[in-house]
Amino acid sequence: MTIQNAQLLQSQEALQILADTKLGGVHALQLKSIMADVEDRMRHLQEVREDLAGRDDLTEEEANEEWRSVLEDDLEMDHEPLPRKAFEGVQISAGDLIALDWLIADEGPDHE
Repeated sequence: MTIQNAQLLQSQEALQILADTKLGGVHALQLKSIMADVEDRMRHLQEVREDLAGRDDLTEEEANEEWRSVLEDDLEMDHEPLPRKAFEGVQISAGDLIALDWLIADEGPDHE
C-alpha cells in the first residue's frame, strides 16, 4: 500500500477516529499494524519539519520548498488496505471515509 506524506497528514484525525472505533478482531489487528507504521512516519515527518524550521542555512522560502517536496514523497507500507466489510457497522463520517480512502480496498468493479 502506498500513500503520499501529504495525504497521510491530512488523514491523521480520521485515522485517530478509526483507531478509537471497535472493529472485528482481524481488522483491528490489521489496523494496529498499519497504525504502527503510520505513527513512525508521523514522528519522522515531525522531526523533518522541526529540522527544516531550525536550519539557519535556509531561507523561509527554501525551507517551505523543501517541506513541499517532503509532502510529495510516498510511504510504502507492506500492508493490504482494509476491506470495505471492515467498515460495516462502523459509525464514521463520509468526510473521514474520504480522508481514509487510501486505507480502504476496492473490492471489485462495483466496489461492494
